[in-house]
Amino acid sequence: MSDAMRGDVNYTDRAARAVIEAVREEHDFGGWLAGVLATAAADVGSTAALIAGRPGSWEADLVQRLVCGTVGWNDEYLSNYRKGATTDAR
Repeated sequence: MSDAMRGDVNYTDRAARAVIEAVREEHDFGGWLAGVLATAAADVGSTAALIAGRPGSWEADLVQRLVCGTVGWNDEYLSNYRKGATTDAR
């Protein structure tokens, strides 16, 4: 069941709060964001998994470039960012 269906604050709201907090606290916000996205990519198995829903969009292109600039264009450093168990992206 999704967060919105449970009546909780949804993940978009939680993410926005985390981003706002990081903007206020992180000296290198871009580096922080790249690391967060790299960790997410590592935990779902690949950089491509992050953009699987809309791989041709300009947003996906920018996400891919940010993450690949961090983990390598072939995900060669992706394992350095793994925090949890690898799961299916969907």
